[in-house]
Amino acid sequence: MASSSPARVLLVLGAGPNIGAHLAQTFSAKGYQVALASRTPHPVEATSSKPASAYLHVTVDLSQSESVPGVFETVKAEIGAPSVVVYNAALRYPDTPDDPLSSLSLANFSTALAVNTTSAVAALQQAVQGFQSLPASPSSAFSKTFIFTGNILNVKHFPGMLAFGLGKAATAYAIQDLVEGKNAYRDQGIKFYYADERNPQGGPAGPNIDGPAAAIEYLKLAERQDQGPWLHTFIKGQGYKDFGGQ
Repeated sequence: MASSSPARVLLVLGAGPNIGAHLAQTFSAKGYQVALASRTPHPVEATSSKPASAYLHVTVDLSQSESVPGVFETVKAEIGAPSVVVYNAALRYPDTPDDPLSSLSLANFSTALAVNTTSAVAALQQAVQGFQSLPASPSSAFSKTFIFTGNILNVKHFPGMLAFGLGKAATAYAIQDLVEGKNAYRDQGIKFYYADERNPQGGPAGPNIDGPAAAIEYLKLAERQDQGPWLHTFIKGQGYKDFGGQ
């Protein structure tokens, strides 16, 4: 059960064996309680300071967006309201480049949109409600940071990724709107990021997405007290790099 003194809590939605597992290790080493939400648990290696069983796992199917509030309720009841939320889920249904509309079923599109956008928006709603319940502090004790694991598809077209690109672009717009729009979130110390790992040439990291690099970068964002650029493009071993919105 959550203690009377709130702990720093990381919640990863769509926690897999790469980024999710490394986020758990990295944030735990900084004193965070960690909740990992996914359809099935993925192994997280034990460290010298924390056994793998120490992480809270919450079962969720993010194609069912109505299940998102329950995840936050469970995490809050067990270890406290999350002060950092990472939405790491993604679903890609490839299409045929020369006939994308005929090769993409509406059922698959709806499922992909639920995972890539609708559940992300639901998580944004729940995250902000939780952030607003945390103590106001000028320090980084309660980071109040939401990070969406994105990719290059919000700014660049690639054949065969119609549904995937639509989902990423839609959620990127939501993050941009929350950062650049006129709302009260910034004054409340709430931060939003679309994180996108790139290769050194500025292209997509693709299958070479590096979990440890993402964990390092996400921790930097969580520990930063002010809102940085909402589009956080970064390179393994180098950190943030501005590609001019491309």
